[in-house]
Amino acid sequence: MPALVPLEFISHLIKVLHDYFQPPLSRQKIEKNYSTIMMLLNEMIEDGYPFVTEENALRDLVPFAGGLSKFLPTLPKGAANSLKSLTSSSSSSKSFSSDSSVPRSNVPWRRSNVKHNNNELYVDIQETLSVIIPALSPTQQLLNSINSGPNPAPSASAFYTPAVPQVLAEPIVAIAHGSVLATTKLSGVPDIQLILSFGNRLLEGPAFHPCVRLARWRERPGTLSFIPPDGKCCLLQYTISGVESGPIGGDLKTGLGPMKDEFEVRVWSRVPRNVKFVENLRVEVVFDGERVQNVKGTRASSGEFNIEKKGVGVWRFPGKTPMGWNASLRGTMVVNEDLEAGPDGTVAQEFPKYIRISYDCQGMLVSGAKVESLRIVSGKGLDDRAKPYKGVKYLTQGKDIVIRG
Repeated sequence: MPALVPLEFISHLIKVLHDYFQPPLSRQKIEKNYSTIMMLLNEMIEDGYPFVTEENALRDLVPFAGGLSKFLPTLPKGAANSLKSLTSSSSSSKSFSSDSSVPRSNVPWRRSNVKHNNNELYVDIQETLSVIIPALSPTQQLLNSINSGPNPAPSASAFYTPAVPQVLAEPIVAIAHGSVLATTKLSGVPDIQLILSFGNRLLEGPAFHPCVRLARWRERPGTLSFIPPDGKCCLLQYTISGVESGPIGGDLKTGLGPMKDEFEVRVWSRVPRNVKFVENLRVEVVFDGERVQNVKGTRASSGEFNIEKKGVGVWRFPGKTPMGWNASLRGTMVVNEDLEAGPDGTVAQEFPKYIRISYDCQGMLVSGAKVESLRIVSGKGLDDRAKPYKGVKYLTQGKDIVIRG
């Protein structure tokens, strides 16, 4: 058995348990639904190997949402123990939930006889952005210092008039990890075609759900043809390198102020198309927690700054942050007095090592990916008069945008 198979199986098991019992999975919830979990494991593993791991297929085999566990407490004690004994011994024999009388679907990942009153189809494309931007070189800092102008740039300080950063460092790494998620609530067995556009960008290591017809993708890259599971599933996962650094920018300067002991963090929002704001914006200021006791004299033009754990201060911007906006934070690090002094008898001033920005941005993708078309090609069991509702959403999450000082 390949080394990664157990880890992948555990990942599928967690998804199945979330599907059956809803997160979070507490100890009490697991104990209460022990019998159902045993039946699930009996179906998911065959002779020590993963067998049935799709949630939809398991719903046909095992009572959904812990129905048996709710039924057991109402039985007489002897009957309940006998039934528990039967479920416990099922690991060495075929589970009673796999009775041949249970209707099976011809599509392994889709339940049989799916029916919905309101037929709906949603596609969500989510991208997580990871960026590392190095500190400016001395030459770039010099260019910024001589390029200051009378008109403030989006990154200009709210308290001082430092150099306008017309020269920005190029990212060392700029990667988007994307997922194409589908939520289908369609009766019968629908056949769907989703056409995606990625421009001229190369998808690295695309991973597909088993329902996706790979031959169609090879013939026409960007075309996802599939019969979906009922409910939620991830159709495609991909990675794209060399993307834009996103709608939020920032920089870190040190050695400022009359005593050259201040640092300044600046953050600003660009103005991308079709986006009016970002949400959940936060900036982590990371420093050496062993050498720094506190941060004093903090002055923020907006938002709130607090030391939330050792070595990390968090600058939060609650609510929605509009495009074309900027903010500035200044402060001085208080060095630990117990540190050993240098040859000159003083302790070196400390500054932040880097800042880390995170945010959510609805309505855009940094890779430029988009849905060209979404249609139901055919639908066995779907009423011809039904007009399913279709929706598409985009979300960019800046999770690990690191800017060094």
